[in-house]
Amino acid sequence: MAESKRPRPPSPSPAAGSKVFDDSDLLWEILIRVDFPTWLVRAALVCKRWLTHASDPAFLSRFQERHPPRLLGFYAESACKGLQQFVPLPGLPGELSAVVRQPASFDLTTECYWNTSIEHCRNGRLLLRHTGYHKSIYQVRSPLNLSRDGAVVARCPMSIADEERYCSHMLLPNGGNDGLSVNFVCTQRKVFAKVRFFRDGVCHDTRTSGSIMLPAHWKVSTMNRSLLHDGNGKLYMLGTTGYILGLELASTSLFFIELPDDVRYQRPETLQLSLKISQQALHSGVYLITLVRFNIHVWLHSTDGNSTGTWVLVDTICLRQAFGHLVKSGWESGSSCISLAGSGDNAEFVFLGLDAEIFCMYIGSRKVEKVYEMEYKNDQLYRIYPFMMVWPPIFPALVQRHDQQEISESLPPGALHSD
Repeated sequence: MAESKRPRPPSPSPAAGSKVFDDSDLLWEILIRVDFPTWLVRAALVCKRWLTHASDPAFLSRFQERHPPRLLGFYAESACKGLQQFVPLPGLPGELSAVVRQPASFDLTTECYWNTSIEHCRNGRLLLRHTGYHKSIYQVRSPLNLSRDGAVVARCPMSIADEERYCSHMLLPNGGNDGLSVNFVCTQRKVFAKVRFFRDGVCHDTRTSGSIMLPAHWKVSTMNRSLLHDGNGKLYMLGTTGYILGLELASTSLFFIELPDDVRYQRPETLQLSLKISQQALHSGVYLITLVRFNIHVWLHSTDGNSTGTWVLVDTICLRQAFGHLVKSGWESGSSCISLAGSGDNAEFVFLGLDAEIFCMYIGSRKVEKVYEMEYKNDQLYRIYPFMMVWPPIFPALVQRHDQQEISESLPPGALHSD
């Protein structure tokens, strides 16, 4: 006797579905479980109510804790190739892989200037310096949001751009097109800072800090030359003689932070500075990632605005165990030189260079993967510029139509890929 078929359960009524999706708490719990911010943007297109929930700051804070912004790839700078093309991270999920494999969006080459270099790369945007025709032009590139791509934040004559060039920095704007540059000027045994504010590409205000004494043999590191901005008004730059130079923007005051005794005189290519990002200034800090023989050490310093704070060793990783199986035999003999070429916020990951090969190590999980091999075996890797997902995502705008607010059906180019 044939087994009788079970009756199919009745389809849920529209009222039942509405009851589920009208529950704000339940909707939050559903949205918080999507994998990528791109899906939040798609959910926001459903209706105004979903847009309100998906873009709510409290919800986004929870989502970011559960799904931190992903590393999408990097730009590499080396002795033989100069500034190289964008390198997508291998093994990205399909949702993200399709985004980064659009070479035209990520191409930084230009024929209008003698030279183009990366000043900063952060949150899915880059600050480029174009040099030529007796001036430098600073431009923001946004490969994931082409509607905001190409804004010029400053035009500087060579006399300004090259003043103490080795310690002159332009900051990547947080929003809008207003630029801010910082020049650290050394005079005998003292240093002071010049802060210039730009509007519509033109300098309209300059502030100068007081001078402070330089440590003995102070020199700015050319291997770790980026000026890091913690988002709470403090800037940090790593030197070569055991100190970090800091600047508090609000008071235009300088300070030094001494490095831990164990690593004070290490080579610049074995040090990386990383920010501890926090919404609250009291909870922010600065990480120092160091390479000592075959170990990675991660130190944390609270940013109290002076050099009297304490460094705490928060992590140690043995390279033999972490990636010894990925590299060629004999790498420990001393003939190979390992360098730290780039890192992410919160000491999440660090890039290592070894014999023309580039590896990415995720510090928390100890996961290591080979991400690139340089074309020339004798090439020297200078620096890696990590390219991250945009956060927060770019949501569609509400537009006024017929006395009602509606969700714009058109998004900026790349908005669905704003992560």
